[in-house]
Amino acid sequence: MNKIKCFVSFILIVAFSSCVFAKGGHLIIAMNGKSEPANLDSQLDPYDSAKVLNNFVADRLVFINPNGAQYEPHLATGWSVSSNNLTWTFKLRKGVKFQDGTDFNAQAVKSNIERILDPNTGSGEAAAEFGLIKSINADSDYKLIITTKEPFPGFLHTLATQLVIWSPTALKKYSISEFSNKLVGTGPFKLTKWIPNNYASFERWDDYNWGPSIKKPRFGPVHLDKITVKFIDEQLVRGTIITTDDANMIWDTPAQFVSKYENSSDYKVVSGFQAGTGMQYVMNITKPPLNNILVRKAIRYATNQNALNELVYEGRYLPMGGPLNNVHTCFNSAIENRYAYDLNKAKMLLAEAGYHDRDGDGIVESYGVAGLEDGTPLRVLWTALSRQAKGEALQGQLRMAGINLELEIVPGPVQLERAQKKTFDLMYERQRIPVPDVLHLVYYSKNSGVGGWAWTGFEDSNLDKILSTMKNSVDPVKACDYAKKAQVIIQENAIQLPTLGQAMIYVHKSELKGFQLGAQGGQFYVYNMYIE
Repeated sequence: MNKIKCFVSFILIVAFSSCVFAKGGHLIIAMNGKSEPANLDSQLDPYDSAKVLNNFVADRLVFINPNGAQYEPHLATGWSVSSNNLTWTFKLRKGVKFQDGTDFNAQAVKSNIERILDPNTGSGEAAAEFGLIKSINADSDYKLIITTKEPFPGFLHTLATQLVIWSPTALKKYSISEFSNKLVGTGPFKLTKWIPNNYASFERWDDYNWGPSIKKPRFGPVHLDKITVKFIDEQLVRGTIITTDDANMIWDTPAQFVSKYENSSDYKVVSGFQAGTGMQYVMNITKPPLNNILVRKAIRYATNQNALNELVYEGRYLPMGGPLNNVHTCFNSAIENRYAYDLNKAKMLLAEAGYHDRDGDGIVESYGVAGLEDGTPLRVLWTALSRQAKGEALQGQLRMAGINLELEIVPGPVQLERAQKKTFDLMYERQRIPVPDVLHLVYYSKNSGVGGWAWTGFEDSNLDKILSTMKNSVDPVKACDYAKKAQVIIQENAIQLPTLGQAMIYVHKSELKGFQLGAQGGQFYVYNMYIE
């Protein structure tokens, strides 16, 4: 009898232990609602938030390891490039299936890239990024050959960031608009529901068995049972929700709430920066008042980044002085102080441009300015997706120089429409790209069409030549040298207003384990997460 009791006790202990140490749980993320994608399919939606959410559901051929930012195999097991740098050959992982049972193979990858390149899809950014592709050949089930029109040094980066691979069966089954709520990939989670302006939910896919190198253990399903992403606009709600049971992680924590979590053992604070353009605002130089370089330079001199940083972000962000932020490998430090804050210089430039405050209301008016009636107040429209507080702080700074900065917050699709129609003055445009190609994307004048990101209207043959040479350079050192030359031209023509490099701040409860930043601070991975 005692033996039976001992045996039962042993079973209970083992069962209890397995319950205690089992890894799983429900991750509830509070995300900035203003960053919610208009479309969950990142082949169509150009914003980084869509890419992060797609990482829950889909995999990529190439993975960027956050430990050193090296390109590694994922669904591709390896690759080679021809001596003329035009033909790329990829070997693909065998035994991978999509969540609907469809086999992953070379034809699936081919159909996804062709979908992106199809104008009827409306891929925009992704189509532009893959624009150098000449041909795609599924040589066998697990061998893919891609030929480009010219050398494409950034191809691995494009594959790692722009190509999520969806089930070709699902893409045929659903329309483009339907698929956004029916995502079917090869990733660790299945999308279960997306209610725009509310939440998106995901559940673990137990058949997942091909994680990237950072997943421990690499093979087998992930730990978390479910993920719910709540889209929350209000900063007060998002900044404090983690103190309740309604969330256990904040993605993009408002800076003013961070200090309350930093010294508490109940929470972890993780910050990361994102190499790229930083939170810049590009200037539309095709119409008054920003077609005048003196006005553009005046805005640069009138902007006090350090004051913005302290006032709005408690000094947690990175001041910026040019087209690339200082965590980018091709950052040109020689030009970052070109427009150091100088309010008197800003006022002098405006006067030289023909703007004077003759009615004494604090806002200068145009006199003898081409395209404007005399007495027209100097008004600049500031268009952004979010960050009203920063806009208001900048508004106060520019008013000291006599500039009336009017603020508007718009959703992503409206921003893109304004860019194409050139119905903006000063508009938010941030690209989180750690390679020099980011400058080609934003400033190469021929990238101004539908889906393009060259919004300023600035055309300079010398700049275009430098950017084209930079993009085609297979030597990363030379590519950076060209990028630094391009930054000088962009800076001297004052066609963008750099403000700050954002610190992407995550706060999570200490019970959440395995959080990992991506190579870029705006990305994170859920492969090893669980709730203790």
